[in-house]
Amino acid sequence: MIKLNLNWRTFYLFTIIFRFVFTLSDSYIHPDEHFQSLEVLSNRILDYSTNIPWEFHESPARSLAPLYLLYGPLLYFIKFFNINLTPLQIWYFARLQLCILSWIVTDFCLYWMLPSKHERIKAIFFTSTSYITLVYQNHLFSNSVETLLLLIVILLIDDLRYVQESQDDDVKNMNKSTSLFYMGVLISLGIFNRVTFPAFLILPSWFLVKYVFTHLKSGIIFVFGFVLSTTILILIDTFLFGNFNQVFSNPFDISNYVITPLNNLLYNTNYDNLSQHGIHPFYTHILVNLPQILGPGLIFFISKTYIKTTPFLSVISGLLFLSVIPHQELRFLVPLLPLMCCCFDFTMKWVQSWMVYTWYLFNIAMCLLMGVFHQGGVVPALDYLKSIDEDGSVQVWWRTYSPPSWILGSNSTETIRVNDSVDVRKSVNIVDCMGVDVYEVERVLGSVGRSKPVYLITPIASFHNFNASDFIPVWNYTFHVDLDHIDFSNFELGLGIYRLI
Repeated sequence: MIKLNLNWRTFYLFTIIFRFVFTLSDSYIHPDEHFQSLEVLSNRILDYSTNIPWEFHESPARSLAPLYLLYGPLLYFIKFFNINLTPLQIWYFARLQLCILSWIVTDFCLYWMLPSKHERIKAIFFTSTSYITLVYQNHLFSNSVETLLLLIVILLIDDLRYVQESQDDDVKNMNKSTSLFYMGVLISLGIFNRVTFPAFLILPSWFLVKYVFTHLKSGIIFVFGFVLSTTILILIDTFLFGNFNQVFSNPFDISNYVITPLNNLLYNTNYDNLSQHGIHPFYTHILVNLPQILGPGLIFFISKTYIKTTPFLSVISGLLFLSVIPHQELRFLVPLLPLMCCCFDFTMKWVQSWMVYTWYLFNIAMCLLMGVFHQGGVVPALDYLKSIDEDGSVQVWWRTYSPPSWILGSNSTETIRVNDSVDVRKSVNIVDCMGVDVYEVERVLGSVGRSKPVYLITPIASFHNFNASDFIPVWNYTFHVDLDHIDFSNFELGLGIYRLI
C-alpha cells in the first residue's frame, strides 16, 4: 500500500509545460489525424488543393459538422482577416486550441466527478502525466474530441446517479431537465463525431434509464435534445455535401439527406470493407491495446475497489463493445484513459512505491517515441518543400505515412499512387509509394520525367537502397523514426529529401 505525496503546484506546472511542448512537436501518429481534419477543411475553407479521403466523397461516412464546429472558426478567422500564416503555423494553432480545450474539460470533469480531494488529485495527476494525454489527446483525431464529449456525458450521468442514490430529499427532488437536454445534444454530437460513441455509454446509461423512468418529463426533454441536435447536424451535413437542392425539391425523400453515422454504420458492418483496413482478433483491445495505453498503470487498474463506479462501468462498456468490432486500433481506446485513471487503486497491499516510478519511465519513453520521433519528419519535410517556392516539383514519398498535402498550401497539387500517371498540369505531384518494393520506386523515379525537379523523400536508413550518385541530398531531419520498416542491422534515425540528378 502506498500513499501519493504530491506537490500539486509543482506537478501541475510541469504537466502544463509538457502539454504545450508536445502539442508543438511534429510527430505524426496516424494518417487520420490529418486526413479526417485539416486535409478536408483546408480544401473547403482555404481553397487548398488536397487529397480528400474516401469518407468525405460519395455516400460520406464522416460528418463535416463536428469539424466545422471545432476548427471552422479558426480557419474562417484566418481567411476573413487575411492573416498570413503558413499551413504549419495553422496546424500548430489548431492543436493548441485542442490542447487548451482538452486541458480545461478534462480537469473540470475529473474534479467534479470524484468525491474527495485525494481522488481528484490522483485522477488528474495520472491523467496529466500519461503520454496519451500529452501526445495523442493533442493531435487532431476524432478520438481526441470523443474523449471530451465522453467525459462530459459521464459527468452528467454520474450526477444523475448521485441524485438517485442520495438520502437527502432535497437532492432527490432536484430538477435535472437542463442536464438531460445537454446530454441528448452531446450524445448526438458524439455519434456524428464517431459512430462508436455509444459503446462507452451502454453500461453507465442504466442510471440514465432509471432516472428517465421516474422522471418522464425529463426523459422527453432528453429525447428532444437528441432529436434537435441530430436534425441540425443532418441538415448541416446535407448542406455542406451539396445535397440541399434535392431536399428542397423533395423534402420528404429521406434518401436526399446526408446521414453520415448511418453511412458509416452500413460501411463498417460489411466485413469486406473492414478487411481493407485490417482485421484484428477480438482480444486485441484488451490484451494488446490496453497494456500499450496504461503500461505499468495496468497494475493499479486491476482492483475490485472501483468496479461499481460510473467511470469503471464506462471503461468496461467501451472495452467489451468495441472488442466486438473486428477492426481495433489503439486510438479507439484513447477516451478511456482519464476514466481508467479515476480507478487506479493504491490501497492494495502488494502495490509498492517503486511501481509509480515505472509509470513515469514508461510515459517519458512513450512521449519521446510517439510525441517526437514517430514519423516526425513528414510535416517538416512538407514545410521545407513549400519554402523552396519553385514553379513545381514531383515528390516521391517512400516508407513514410501518407503526406498530408494541405501542409504545402498549394492550390494545384495532386496525390497519386505508384501505378497512376502524373498530371503535368499540376504544380506539385505527390507520388505516395507507401511501403512498396524498392524496384517499384525506382520505376516511378525513372518514369515521371524531368520537366520539373524530382525529389525522393524517404527515411535515411531506407536511402541506402538507392544509388547515392543519382541524387543530391538537400535536407534532412533527425527526429524521425519509421516503426513499420525497422532494420536493426541498418538502423538510423532521420528523414531525408534527395533531389534526383
